[in-house]
Amino acid sequence: MSFPKYNQTNSQERLGVNAVAEAIAKIGQIWRETPMADVGVDGQIEYVNPEGFATGRMIAVQIKSGPSFFKEIYGDWVFYPEEKHRFYWERFPLPVLIIIHNPDTNLSYWQDVRRALRAAKPTDAKGITIPKSNILQSSSAKTLFEGFAVGDQDIMSVEDVLDYLIKTESNNASFPVSYFNLFCTGLTNVCRSLYFGMDVPLTVAEIELSNQNSPFGVGVGASEDNFLFEYIKFIVHQHIADVDFSDCMIDRYEHDRQPSFMAPLTSRGKKLVRLIHEIECRLKSDGKIKDTGTLRAAQAGFVRLQFTPNEIQRVELTNLIQQEYLKST
Repeated sequence: MSFPKYNQTNSQERLGVNAVAEAIAKIGQIWRETPMADVGVDGQIEYVNPEGFATGRMIAVQIKSGPSFFKEIYGDWVFYPEEKHRFYWERFPLPVLIIIHNPDTNLSYWQDVRRALRAAKPTDAKGITIPKSNILQSSSAKTLFEGFAVGDQDIMSVEDVLDYLIKTESNNASFPVSYFNLFCTGLTNVCRSLYFGMDVPLTVAEIELSNQNSPFGVGVGASEDNFLFEYIKFIVHQHIADVDFSDCMIDRYEHDRQPSFMAPLTSRGKKLVRLIHEIECRLKSDGKIKDTGTLRAAQAGFVRLQFTPNEIQRVELTNLIQQEYLKST
């Protein structure tokens, strides 16, 4: 008679899951293991802020444990996912961390696989690089949740958010832009959404410089770039708009350009719009600013693609492609 044989692969998997659970507990975050029907995600981590409040911001996790997953290339680890998992993770609604665990050293290494897949070019190798510096056991919650722009800043009241937006200005005289300008000018879709693109700050700066009769043109350098990206991080961290910050990070770090997005306002964002309107009405009622009729500061503008001669030619080109395609089918 023989006994059932225990598969050592199961032990490897449990060591990996247990190591992740322990590491997440040590940094005060919530780990929820997927109890059944794991099809590419072993669990989720929920972000707990420094005050101890669960925030509802979660990242998904896939764990691979054992020496077979530790392949090295150019000084880092590389993980080769199956095509079905690449497809699944790239389209997942949450950031997805791939974590490989070494039971011999009890160290785990991670990478934001969803961001890596979205940033990949068709010509890139199929492997996902996992930096050796990304050791889970020494990573902070802020680092793991970078895709949500979490920071040390407390979640403010809407009144304090408005105060911060108004008082935060660029210190470059040739770039007279405040966060308040960016927010109000970016409102669109009957004030249900917030738009951001480089056209917003450049237009704001041009208008202000013209009003000042400034002989200088708009100046944008590294500090202004950082100023604008910090605005996006502030909007995301303070739950003002539902921005996909992971995609913003791809634009910023992979393509070295400012992100562009249109994101729905949260309930806090809509409350902020109402607060701006209330303050504006009070200032007009008190005679501190003139009555502007139906014109408001927090008023939705229209976002549209600018059709230059190049875009017009592209429309003609797409029509030609469409016509030839229909002829051949």
